[in-house]
Amino acid sequence: MWDIDKIDSDVKSMLSSYRYQHSVMVAKCAKDLALIYNIDTNKAYIAGLLHDIAKEFNDEENQYYIDKYNIDKRYLTDNLKPILHGIIGSYYVKEKYNMDDEICNSIKYHSLGNIDMTLFEKIILISDKLGRDNYSEELLSLAKNDIDKALIYYFEWLKNKFESNGKSLEPETMLLLQKLKNN
Repeated sequence: MWDIDKIDSDVKSMLSSYRYQHSVMVAKCAKDLALIYNIDTNKAYIAGLLHDIAKEFNDEENQYYIDKYNIDKRYLTDNLKPILHGIIGSYYVKEKYNMDDEICNSIKYHSLGNIDMTLFEKIILISDKLGRDNYSEELLSLAKNDIDKALIYYFEWLKNKFESNGKSLEPETMLLLQKLKNN
């Protein structure tokens, strides 16, 4: 269906060595979690590999996609710019590789989450957090046993981090956190 070697080569050529290594780690983690949760492991691997494909786009490239896909310009603000790559990346992989909505949405929501997240989207989001050298063993343990508890753990940590810096989580993320806690 998709040429993983071609996608891997593209990702490697588009990202710094650090960001590429992170993407490979996320892909492997997503594949491992997909196996635990009985979802398509190849698809999870591809989504993990592609999740940051637009992370290192320059301002001109970002503006091109914002204009082309009529993306809300509020994502250019300093507060939201760090999540813009997910939104742009979702359009980019749809256009370049004809990825399905499940992969595109997992890329789009891997930073902020979404109140109606699917299991697949949750796996990619958590894999992104675990695909770092300094990931939490607690988060990994939760992710392997209950993806929703892992999301609560992560978003509570993030909320506390933001609040200690005088900031707050985005409203969409707060709604997701509340929904997860109420389930």
